[in-house]
Amino acid sequence: MLTRLLAGVGMGGLFGLSFSMFTECWRTSRRGTMGGLIQSMYFLGEIVTVGVLFACLTWFGHDFGWRVGYVVIGVVSVLIGLAAFRVLPESRHWLEYQRQLKAGTLPPELRRTRVPVVDVFRSNVVYGSVVFMALSTAMFLTTNSVGAYLSTYLLKTQHLPLGTTSLVALVGYVCTMIAYSVTGALSDLVRRKFAFLYSCLFGVLGFAWFLVQVSTHTDHVGPAFWSDSTFWALMMCAAACGGFGVLGVWMSEYYPTRIRSTGANSSYYVGRGLGAGVYPLFALALAGTVPMALALGILGPLAGIVFSAIAPDRTGRTIKALE
Repeated sequence: MLTRLLAGVGMGGLFGLSFSMFTECWRTSRRGTMGGLIQSMYFLGEIVTVGVLFACLTWFGHDFGWRVGYVVIGVVSVLIGLAAFRVLPESRHWLEYQRQLKAGTLPPELRRTRVPVVDVFRSNVVYGSVVFMALSTAMFLTTNSVGAYLSTYLLKTQHLPLGTTSLVALVGYVCTMIAYSVTGALSDLVRRKFAFLYSCLFGVLGFAWFLVQVSTHTDHVGPAFWSDSTFWALMMCAAACGGFGVLGVWMSEYYPTRIRSTGANSSYYVGRGLGAGVYPLFALALAGTVPMALALGILGPLAGIVFSAIAPDRTGRTIKALE
């Protein structure tokens, strides 16, 4: 429990930090495209992790293989972290802000408080902070509904073997990666909020399709799943969280340099706590069955549509050190 807690604390800071650095360094016209690709690497990492653990379980047996797999992943992660420490350039905007902060040349309104989280709720950004927390909650509710219930649905309700279930889950990962990348690229063309909105509309269609099949007891996923309409509805559900492909850049463009990472992380992880932490505690009880719990993921893109319509949008703005 202690080691998982430490790993979670370390990984927990990466979302806002990574997208803040990226937004400050990457060229303006293609921020959304590259941001979507970066976000899609999450699921590429999931696929690589499964491959490493499968290989270690095969080579070292079920008891020892898990430990070897986690050691391999941990060592590689440490090496990547050390390499980043050595070769990753610092944002020139952040460096300039820090220089002027230390020199005492900043106007009072541009200085951070000693607890930067407080600044996220200042009058000039509090509205966006609250809306982005709601958007993050909506996306985590969406992706958690698929992540938490898909495998159980396939194994226990559709009675598929483990190998087929794993393959369907893998295809779902690929669909999510594509959705992240497409939504990010689309946001460079039609603004961040509209790309997010379109992604949510797509998600509503997928979950509604699956919900209709579950409600009418016509849902079916067999070994030849490619020919089953329920499979394609589920793949649309897996892609329904494509809004994540634009959310990191969208939030980073909104916040000023002095609190960009704090604001993005606060909004993202409040949403994670509510959508992936609190919601699963009562989702199954509310739905009654695993298929309905999965179908209730429709609440996520529906909420995303509402809150994206009222969200602030500063697509493609020029990032400056003093804002």
